[in-house]
Amino acid sequence: MLLPFFTDPYQNELLYSAIGRYHFYSGNISFKETLVELFDNRIVVPSIGFGSNLECLVQKLGNNYSVEKLVFENTIFPFFAPFITKEKQKKVYEDMNGNGRGLYGRLGIGSSKVGVKSEVFFCSDCVKDDIKIYGEPYVHREHQLPAINYCPHHEKILLKYPIDYKTYSRQGYIRFDKRKMDTFVPEDIEVESNEFKDIQVKLSKMAFKLLSIPIGSITLEGVFKRYRTLLRQHNWIVNNTAVKSKALLKAFNAKFPKGFLEKFNSYSNDNQVNTWLQAITTNPNRQGVHPFRHLLLLYFFDQDIDTFLKLKEDVGPFGNGPWPCLNIAAKHYKELVVTELEIGKRRNTGILVGKFKCSCGFIYTRTGPEKDESEKWIKDRINAYGEEWEAKFDELLNMNLSSEEISKRMQIGEATVRYKLSIKDNSMERTQSYRKILLSWKEENPHYGRGEFRSSFYKISIYLYHNDREWFEANLPMKRDNLLISHEDRIKKYRSLILEEIRVNPEASRSYLWKKYDGACKYLFDNDLEWYNINFPEVITYIPKTSYVDWESRDIEYYNEIKKIYPELLKAEKPIRITRGLFSKRLNIFILSTKNEMDKLPKTDALLNEITETIREFQVRRCCLKIDEMLEGEGKVRFEKLREACAVNTRDFKIIKPILIEYIEKKESKKY
Repeated sequence: MLLPFFTDPYQNELLYSAIGRYHFYSGNISFKETLVELFDNRIVVPSIGFGSNLECLVQKLGNNYSVEKLVFENTIFPFFAPFITKEKQKKVYEDMNGNGRGLYGRLGIGSSKVGVKSEVFFCSDCVKDDIKIYGEPYVHREHQLPAINYCPHHEKILLKYPIDYKTYSRQGYIRFDKRKMDTFVPEDIEVESNEFKDIQVKLSKMAFKLLSIPIGSITLEGVFKRYRTLLRQHNWIVNNTAVKSKALLKAFNAKFPKGFLEKFNSYSNDNQVNTWLQAITTNPNRQGVHPFRHLLLLYFFDQDIDTFLKLKEDVGPFGNGPWPCLNIAAKHYKELVVTELEIGKRRNTGILVGKFKCSCGFIYTRTGPEKDESEKWIKDRINAYGEEWEAKFDELLNMNLSSEEISKRMQIGEATVRYKLSIKDNSMERTQSYRKILLSWKEENPHYGRGEFRSSFYKISIYLYHNDREWFEANLPMKRDNLLISHEDRIKKYRSLILEEIRVNPEASRSYLWKKYDGACKYLFDNDLEWYNINFPEVITYIPKTSYVDWESRDIEYYNEIKKIYPELLKAEKPIRITRGLFSKRLNIFILSTKNEMDKLPKTDALLNEITETIREFQVRRCCLKIDEMLEGEGKVRFEKLREACAVNTRDFKIIKPILIEYIEKKESKKY
């Protein structure tokens, strides 16, 4: 049966608020009457931000309403939707259509330290505007977003409505009463620095924009891929996939003023593993991270919702294929026909390099990652030209064009043109001359290969490779061709190589031979150890120099310096963990942070063993100092506040809590 009327929700009004107004205007005395009228159910428990039993409600309201419309326009679910999967979005719909009991767990709100708001909030300026436009105030959904403490419209801090909905009625719906707002004088409005306010206002505006994103238009997968784009653009990704998690966490914490992240239970230190920041930047399947924390990450990257949604999803350092062929001689020049890509990195710098191979034989490389679409048309180096390119080059040569003109037409440097001309300038006399040079070098260096020859005679090596390849490969095979040699022949070859070197250089040591003939030495060591031990030079025994350090006097000196500085460290305003490394740094004595020579400093070593702290001992000491402060100021200890103030995770705090209780009991007993 359709309702005779319903209080249509105002702009961005929570469904909860609209039902509260309906109850008031319907004249119902009991909330149960209202629940039966709306839901055919007397035991529906109101949910401020989300709502439940929506399918039943929509049937009562008629064709002007749908579950999708109510969810999108009159709940805070759009704030959470982008950060969960498509499948979970559907499940949340089912929860709100039903009794809503599994909703908080599905969104990860129950386990999150950020949570949801437990009271109803309003903006004093929004109340004035609402009364002016609609004649009454109402609960705005942007004011009920968790961890959002400022109005995105007026940039004023949000105020708590003086009636607590938890104690008001388990089945009741609060309707804003202007009279209660007029008489309400907030006693504990948070006074924050401008720096805190600026950040919170920006976050509130970002959160409000999330409410206008159609549900399903973006999901966790798309969010993660955009994060990868930002990480890649800011060089937080190494080896194409891995994230510099520790460095990222350090930079992230530094972005916010001191105390801000702690205020919202979103601070992580370097010692923690599997932090929420690491989870959302490395695990595309990680759900349950609170939307507010996603906003913090966007703030870190200087993004807002609009710019973030415009980002292209990460598809690797060189984008999705196919890629353009940059062979100017090919008919398909600049067409997206390249499908083969190899990604490697430079050994010294770790810079990513993409090698693009076209079916026409043209191969080029480019460094990554790409930061702009235009970089797709850039080549850093040509690795192979292919037959079409070579034919075009020969055609230009026959036209008697200058090197400069050929360089422009073929898009290569003039030096490359001259180099290719030198290769093409072949003759029988030149070939015979280069053959003699190679054979002479090979006779002088019988155990060297093509790599060594190329290092010494680069131009000759290239010339023979291009113009006399069959002879070149027959007389100077690649190293991989040596794999065809039998085990016995290889043993003979390596033995003669080592013996010849020892004959020519009798003073050669084992380290010298290993450095010069690493492959041969390793093979003989692994497969011919008996011969290796007999014929290799004797191992040179290292005789350490006699030490002239007066360790006894140094021990006393270090002991006294540590004794002197130790009380100062204990009295530091911000507690510092007492470690060997701390003394090493403060006293500029490197040896204190190692144990290499500490056996020569017995007195110092014993003192350090006595006064240095484990992580748990430091946690206890820091908590005890805070306990003293609490007892002196408040006369009691609140353990949860103590844990947060001392930045101890829940698991560790459970372990040390009995020690802290014993400490408190001792403190209390001394009063009497």
